[in-house]
Amino acid sequence: MAVRGWLRRLVVSLGIGTFSYAFMIAIMVLSVLYDKQMEPLITVAFRIGHGLLAYIDSLVSGSHWGQVAANHLRERVNMTHVVLSLPAILVATFLIGIPLNRLLGGTRTALQRVVIAFLSVPATLVLAVALFTFNAFLPEAYGSLLRFADWVWQSSLNALTAAGDTVPGVRKVANAARQGFSGHHFVIMAICSMVASFLINAIFVATTEARRES
Repeated sequence: MAVRGWLRRLVVSLGIGTFSYAFMIAIMVLSVLYDKQMEPLITVAFRIGHGLLAYIDSLVSGSHWGQVAANHLRERVNMTHVVLSLPAILVATFLIGIPLNRLLGGTRTALQRVVIAFLSVPATLVLAVALFTFNAFLPEAYGSLLRFADWVWQSSLNALTAAGDTVPGVRKVANAARQGFSGHHFVIMAICSMVASFLINAIFVATTEARRES
């Protein structure tokens, strides 16, 4: 019974990560097709991303390794794309995670599922920032993750290109995405959403009692 419960949580987490990544690609497509209309949203995401960097700078002020990590975020990570991925994760967590958990026989109350979903989104951001700064300390390990993420991203764009024979304009979108998007960041954010969802769920298992709903 316990094993089945953990398998259910794993499936729910995978579902959240997969659908959030699909939503991220949708955001990317919209930003390419409707660049003028999406410009205000991109600007807001840019400002939020730089605000996060400024906040992290203030936290690590006076710490050598903390500043190394903050500089890595500034120089190597597109924080605008990281912020843009958060709405996709939020939608996937609520529209996929909560119903899928219930469908698979989850024993959490409705309120607990909502709380888990709310906490999973900031947990994803914290986990992503921690992971992106990982390169400052173990660049080879992070490089392996980056290569995997880039492979997933390129495979996604190849799939879009392959659909060009049936969907007009898809090849143009895919080519624009290759030049203008740090797609591996989307992949890593989706992975972080999976891990964060699983961890928050595990914390609830350890600290609260589940009640089976009638």
